[in-house]
Amino acid sequence: MIRWYGFACLCWLTACADPVHDDAVDALGPEAPGVKPGPLHRPGQPCLVCHSGKGPAALEFSLAGTVYKYLESGEPMANAVVQFVDKAGQRTFTGTNCAGNFFVQRADFDPVFPVWTRVVFGGFPDADMSTPIFREGSCAHCHSDPPGEASAGRIYIANPGTPVPGGSCP
Repeated sequence: MIRWYGFACLCWLTACADPVHDDAVDALGPEAPGVKPGPLHRPGQPCLVCHSGKGPAALEFSLAGTVYKYLESGEPMANAVVQFVDKAGQRTFTGTNCAGNFFVQRADFDPVFPVWTRVVFGGFPDADMSTPIFREGSCAHCHSDPPGEASAGRIYIANPGTPVPGGSCP
């Protein structure tokens, strides 16, 4: 009886390990120097690698990403509004922070995919995403840098050389 129980525990513990997920977390690398884990960390990275419910982050997001001022720059766009509407007609929105990051906690909005997305910043045309999100809540999954065959490029507000007033943090 004791041997069977020990074997069952060992099987249960090893079944919880997900080497693909563990590799994805490891591939993110270490935190940026001087930036503690929290809402301002890891701009431009696929947030749901850690915030999907598999960990290691405690908060679970349904949608998350980073908005930049310009496609070619790493300058974050603070104070933009990101709007979502899902297949069932549910709507939610969130704002970007000083790192350009935004997120929606799954407890607040558990969308029925596909999800249509728009980024709004006063005085600029609304940036509607041309296709819906079909299942991947990490925007950086498709919107990584540089743009190319595997990436649409960064989410951004304005074309280069266009002045973007405000949108920054102290």
